Amino acid sequence: MAVRPQASSCAAVGTVSETETCDCESPYGKVELSVRAGRLVGARLCREDEPGQTGSPRPAPSREMAGFLDALGGYFEGRALRLEPEAFELSDATPFEARVYTELRKVPFGEVVTYGELAARAGSPRGARAVGQAVGRNPLPIFIPCHRVVAAGGRLGGFGAGLEWKRSLLTHEGWTVKEGTLMKAKPDADAIDICVYAGSFDPPTNGHMYMIEKGAGLFDRLIVSVGINPKKAYTFSVEERLEMLRQCTRHLDNVEVGSFVGQFLVRYAESRGAGYVLRGVRSEEDYRFEHAMRNVNEDLAPDVTTVFLIPPREICEISSSFVKGLVGVEGWQEVIKPYVPEPVYEKLLARDIRWTQQSAGAEGAAD
Repeated sequence: MAVRPQASSCAAVGTVSETETCDCESPYGKVELSVRAGRLVGARLCREDEPGQTGSPRPAPSREMAGFLDALGGYFEGRALRLEPEAFELSDATPFEARVYTELRKVPFGEVVTYGELAARAGSPRGARAVGQAVGRNPLPIFIPCHRVVAAGGRLGGFGAGLEWKRSLLTHEGWTVKEGTLMKAKPDADAIDICVYAGSFDPPTNGHMYMIEKGAGLFDRLIVSVGINPKKAYTFSVEERLEMLRQCTRHLDNVEVGSFVGQFLVRYAESRGAGYVLRGVRSEEDYRFEHAMRNVNEDLAPDVTTVFLIPPREICEISSSFVKGLVGVEGWQEVIKPYVPEPVYEKLLARDIRWTQQSAGAEGAAD
């Protein structure tokens, strides 16, 4: 169903410093858009019993307003919103809110992110509460998709326009709510096998790439997710690890990259509509741990199956900590090259240059 402006609801104005508003109908209720100087300044999701605006009718929305209406209509027809940041007026946002809104716009149609994950992406891993406040002040819902932010464990969380709007928008994007928890709706006729492969990936190694490439061949869709523990210190930031994984998996069309914070792996898999999780077993110690976790995971999510892969002997000992332990020793650049993908190798070289420069600067200050 396309979004259409009501015939008597667009209030055009005579100067660019004034605001044009327009009520428009959507499948889930009325949306009021506000445009000033060609930029979107407001998108208000009206409640069901809320009257539209009144006043002198105008024949048609402006060209700029019509563009935003077309974009909104495309969204409700199942297409992603593709508008440049310059289309939005967000000058009242604080620097932190601006970072949150930038990261929110990167969350794709049909995907969700937790408050904790969004905080980490915005550069404040412990700022989940602040993210909730920023999301609550978002002046452009749908365009800046705050409905895609959910609480840990797949719970809906809050929403400024009311939870009915949030449920409706998430349902529109392929989700369903079961016993208060968000679940990815599975299509009946064209069901696909979705698998989650998770780790810290600090940094990704060729051992990880073996698992990813095998998983991409085994499943219709593989979600490679960075698991974030706020209490743990990492060498690379979340965004750095996500970017390295994106670069390393560009050749795999059915792989997507994401992250999650503070969730059991199988609960996260359920929230993504995945029926499988992929795990690697490199040693007897790995086997004992994974065997125990597999039993716990079955108790938590009986419908999620754990699939184990054993890497070949030449890479079975490679881990992120193993690679980082080699960095810094004379000649390490050549030693680690067989153990990591090229984008990761380049990142490690760049990181070593920064470390060397910082060390030299500290020594110069001491002299």
